[in-house]
Amino acid sequence: MDSLESKEKKFTEIIEKIIMYFLYILFAGIAILIAWSGSFRESLIIVPIAAITIPLTKWSIKWQNERYIRSAKNLDDIETLFKKMKELKERLEKLERK
Repeated sequence: MDSLESKEKKFTEIIEKIIMYFLYILFAGIAILIAWSGSFRESLIIVPIAAITIPLTKWSIKWQNERYIRSAKNLDDIETLFKKMKELKERLEKLERK
């Protein structure tokens, strides 16, 4: 049985790859269009935007994914504690019957 943490980790990695590939394709497409037009003046605008956007997006996605994974781990821990409490409650009830 997979834990919620491992499921969340797999899901967030897939989403991160999709978003980053989209950004790479987007900026590569814009660069190709600029090169195809023959006017490289626009690259003075798009290169700094890409240089800031791609790393910032990658960092923010990783930061958010870590929060999701920590939250899923906490839920797994709460579930484990709940099971232990249930076991203790059953043991107490059993002892009280004696």
